[in-house]
Amino acid sequence: MDIFAHTMWSLILLPGPPSIEKAALGIAPDILVFATSLTKQAIKGKMQPGFKTRKEMMDWYHRPENKWVLNFYKWTHSLVVWTALLTPTFFIWFKFSGDIPWFLLAAPIHILMDIPTHNNNSFPVQFLTPISKFKVNGMHWSKPIVFIGNYVLIIAAIYFRMFVIGK
Repeated sequence: MDIFAHTMWSLILLPGPPSIEKAALGIAPDILVFATSLTKQAIKGKMQPGFKTRKEMMDWYHRPENKWVLNFYKWTHSLVVWTALLTPTFFIWFKFSGDIPWFLLAAPIHILMDIPTHNNNSFPVQFLTPISKFKVNGMHWSKPIVFIGNYVLIIAAIYFRMFVIGK
């Protein structure tokens, strides 16, 4: 799923008003890996090539010097990792503020949405890393039926949240 869609779903699905925290954690699994990759390329004085096809992009990431991106992606898209990081944060936040930090669920929501919208050919989501290499060969988010369907659902969810439940 694209970053804008992840942001919108985080803002729509989590209780309370829109916030930077929801948006930031909603895109964190992607930003952590791809911003790091782009930064590393910039430091080397190189530009990431413009890819004409998904296969061309994945071939580039499978090169030995770029394979770390695929490995890092497994970790940033792991529900196990995010659970380990966010569970203590959740309880500490709640203990000291008394508020439920709903925004912490934005990253797991991102991962749950990526599981069926990625396939084995393009950043498959190994959401149980490091426990398992299990992944779902889903329908890629760039396919028109998925992409358009996703945005139709986003618009419907915004309408529902604004006009039906009023929040």
